[in-house]
Amino acid sequence: MPDPLDSAKLALDPDSEIPALLDLCPDIALLRYRDAEKLVVEGDPSQEVFLVVKGSLVVEHREPDGAQRPLAHLECGPESPCIVGEMAYFGAQRRTATVRAVGACQALCLKPAHLDAIMDGFPALTRLLCQQFTRRLQEANDTLRDLRARLDLGAERQLTQPGELIFRAGERTPLFQLVMGTVRLEDREGSQMLAARDLPEGFLGLEAFLRDRPQEATAVAEDTCFLAVIPPSRREAFLRNQPGLVLRVLEGRL
Repeated sequence: MPDPLDSAKLALDPDSEIPALLDLCPDIALLRYRDAEKLVVEGDPSQEVFLVVKGSLVVEHREPDGAQRPLAHLECGPESPCIVGEMAYFGAQRRTATVRAVGACQALCLKPAHLDAIMDGFPALTRLLCQQFTRRLQEANDTLRDLRARLDLGAERQLTQPGELIFRAGERTPLFQLVMGTVRLEDREGSQMLAARDLPEGFLGLEAFLRDRPQEATAVAEDTCFLAVIPPSRREAFLRNQPGLVLRVLEGRL
């Protein structure tokens, strides 16, 4: 567990808006994380957002075999703080990766109400938050643009809200590629939470689409999801452009 941190020991840029934010929101928790302690845990539905003002972080994703794969390394300091877990601002989001401290880290633990306060009266922190939102959305757009350029599949973008049905078991559907978010897949054997990295190239319901069969499971957005939607009319184009992936699916190797 992280230790409470005295505000007098908090590493801050002299021109930072953070002291004023702490005066306005004295309930913000100031925390010191030790080496390897986790700020965010993959799969957790928590809503905290962390403003890290000092220290290093590693972002990791759990592979199906249980191994942790590093995705990014972040260096945070008084003049270049980092925000992690920002998508929780949009509601109950299951974390898509784990973020842990590398060495000691200092962080502000923010609730959604604290982010509202930032948006209302702290322009520099708002810019930092918006820059992080922009990066996440740009990643989604880049993935969709790459998909169009590589495959020319006429993919359309779809934004799905938490709890919204993506497809139902027994339906013939388009092919969905999960770009960002988490999906709950339900079938006769139970349910499981899946992020893009847990699916073959992010494709959801791929085998049913390839074989032109009804889906065997129901897919529901667990949190806000960005999806690419490829119509059945482009199935032949998909087969031509993804022969290796198609072969692995049809041979049961995925």
